[in-house]
Amino acid sequence: MSMSRRTRQGIRLGALLLLSCVTGLAVASWVEHKRNLDEEYSVYSAYLSEELLNNAHDWSVNGPVQVVVEDTTEVDGHLKFRLLYLLDNRVRFDELHDSTRVSFMVRNLFRTRILPEFVLPRLATAVLVSQSDIEANSYGSPEFQKKYPRNMGFITLSSISFNPSRTQAVFYIGHFCGLCGGGGYVLMEKVNGKWKFRDMHSTWIS
Repeated sequence: MSMSRRTRQGIRLGALLLLSCVTGLAVASWVEHKRNLDEEYSVYSAYLSEELLNNAHDWSVNGPVQVVVEDTTEVDGHLKFRLLYLLDNRVRFDELHDSTRVSFMVRNLFRTRILPEFVLPRLATAVLVSQSDIEANSYGSPEFQKKYPRNMGFITLSSISFNPSRTQAVFYIGHFCGLCGGGGYVLMEKVNGKWKFRDMHSTWIS
């Protein structure tokens, strides 16, 4: 049974509206990315330097370490459906501005490339790897350890969201280190020109 003309028009209109929404979200995400590009790696670097490198008890302090980072953004991989993070209450902090949360939703609808722009403490080097490279080397396997001999696991990062004045930032980080690991949303604030860790809501730990 063939569709009526009105049904075909409705389907075309629905497809056009869907395409327009996706295009609009993609443009909004790109605009947010460009607006905040000069601050994103300052936030990443501040967190990795202050929290991860200094506080992880099993990170070496006597020699160089490799901070292995997946080269595309990723929000909590433990959520079965990617868009569920939009409803995740753990991204809600008491101090979080509504604009920062909206920015987080927009920025993380699409995966983006992470650049080698990290500034880390002496003896620490960021190494960007693809998801396929991690999977091909079976993280934790002798092959992975041989390729990244000074690694302390690997990290996934989401895109970073900001409030309009860029004094508040939120992102997701996952840290995989063999038999241990964890992930969660991180709140950062800019104080006297420097980004400082403020709070974290964990989403998983092992």
